[in-house]
Order: sequence, then structure tokens, then C-alpha cells
Amino acid sequence: MQSRKWLKKAVFVAGAMVLSSSAFAQNFPSRPIDLSVWAAAGGGTDTTNRYLAQAMEKHLGGKINVSNRTGGGGGVAMNHVWSQPHDGYTWLGASEAQQIVKVMEFHNTGTKDWRWYIVAGAPGVISVRADSPYKSLDDLIEATRKNPKSVKVGHCPIGCVWHMKALALGQAAGVELNYIPYDGSGPAHMAGLTGEVDAVVTGIAEQAEFIRAGKLRPLAMIEMKPFEFPKIGMIPAAGAKYPDIQKIPARQWLGMAIPKDTPPEIVAKVDAAFVKAMDDPKVQSLRSERMFELYGEYGDAAEKSLQKMEDAMSWKLYELGVAKKSPDTFGIAKP
Repeated sequence: MQSRKWLKKAVFVAGAMVLSSSAFAQNFPSRPIDLSVWAAAGGGTDTTNRYLAQAMEKHLGGKINVSNRTGGGGGVAMNHVWSQPHDGYTWLGASEAQQIVKVMEFHNTGTKDWRWYIVAGAPGVISVRADSPYKSLDDLIEATRKNPKSVKVGHCPIGCVWHMKALALGQAAGVELNYIPYDGSGPAHMAGLTGEVDAVVTGIAEQAEFIRAGKLRPLAMIEMKPFEFPKIGMIPAAGAKYPDIQKIPARQWLGMAIPKDTPPEIVAKVDAAFVKAMDDPKVQSLRSERMFELYGEYGDAAEKSLQKMEDAMSWKLYELGVAKKSPDTFGIAKP
């Protein structure tokens, strides 16, 4: 008799929890959502997340507050989000930088711990100053082949996506470029314009004003596809001749993430709002305003793509001596 009472009580409690969870999901969001962006205000990650928040508000029916929590290579924002209840009310404003936080020990989570929503990103391009003797990518590669490390290529700090793109190009072409890191894309551009370096690798969006002004001349996209630059013309794809650039699958991406163990009913609502937000005029304007490619990837497809990126970049950083511990220490597979 006692066991029956206990069983009835257990069934009642379980049923109440299911109803409570269902009601919680049905009312979501019942309070503002906090979207913590790891990067500083005004940049591509910040702008993308603010546009996304405005679009998703319409479809979720609730307020999304965007704040910037910088520092620790992204670890500050990740720690804040991860330490909150995993109930769908705290999101991470993310980018490709999150794929190296684990191996760099900025945070103890990695790609597999989050559910990712990839909005957009700029393809990478290698450019030279207007009066450069290198008229094509072939010219630059041939000069390096004849005289290894003679061609200096500027990019953002070691381990950043554009450094990885530059490495991918050099390795795919089988040449030794001289990689020169700078604190960011801005200083790298200035080095290219002044002749401190022979070429610069950053995103097409970041170089746009210099290309339009005729100060930088694009040689090639470090991608598999060419890029049609408005009023300038088609920039060829390095991948057409050097397909092995794909061996380092680094790409710029901007978007957001939530802890993977967020309740599935909440995840479903966030997924649906994200899909609709990708068609919103505000998000679509990133094409013209920032020259971004729009991706709209999320869930399993996004994780699969980003896991390849985490694996490749983590091991490359270890080979370069930037990451101090072997990636397999963190369960990161070698490509």
C-alpha cells in the first residue's frame, strides 16, 4: 500500500514537472533575454548581433538586450553566459574566435558544448598596395618560390582567422611566406599601405574602403569562390589553383550561441525565430552595409562545420607554439 502511494506521488510529481516545463516553454520569453557579445562595440560581431537581436525580437515576442563583455579572448562573455541558468535567457554573441578558446585555455568549453547560430561573415582576400610590383597572385607566389620568406604578409594576431587564411594560402601553394602579425586588421592595413609589408590578408569588408579608393589592389580571394566587388569587378579565387587551402577550414563567421543543454522546447523556439530573422531586412542589409555573405546555419550543421574548424585551428596553433598544451589534452581530434 505504501509503495503504491509512493508511486502515485512520483507519477504526479513527474507529470507536474512536464506540465511546468511545457508552460515555461510556452511562455518563453517572459522576461528580457541577455545577449552578451564577446567583442567590442562597433565591430562586425557586435553589429551582427545587434541586427540579429532586432530581427529575432519580432518573432520571439520579447526584448533582447545586447551588452558587450570583452576580455579574456572571449572567455569573459563565455563564462558569464555559461554560469547563468541554461534556460534560454542568456545568449553569447559569438564569432570564429570561439573555436580556439578551449585550446588557448580561455574557457573550458568548446564547440561541442554550445548550439551555434551562424549569421554571416566576410570572405578573406589578399591585397597589395596600388604601386606593388605584384600584379597577380601568380607574381607574388613566384617571387616567394624563388626567394623563400622574401614576401612579407601582414595579418591580425597569430591564431586569428586571417592569419590562418594566410597560412592556408602559403601551404597550399607550397611556398614560405613571411607572416607578420599585427594587433588587428587596422594596423595590418596601414602596414600594407605604407609598404611595411608586401601584402595584407583580412576580410573583404574590412578592406572595402581602401579597395574603392584605389589604395589597395586585391590579388585573390583566399576562398574557393571568386567575389564580385561592386564597380571594381571579379576578384579571382585562389582555391581554383590551390584547392588545398581547404585543409585549414578557417572562415570568418559572426552570430550567436546558447548552451547545448538548453531545454529542447526553448531551443525549438530560438531555432524558429533565427530562421525567420535571417530573412529580415535588417539582417539582409548586412550584405550591402558590410559586404558579408549570409549563411543562416544552425544546430547540427553548424556544429559539424565549426568542429572541423576547431580541430584544424587548435592543432595549427599547437604546431606554431601558440597553444601550450596538445589539443588532445582537451579532447580535440587531430584532422
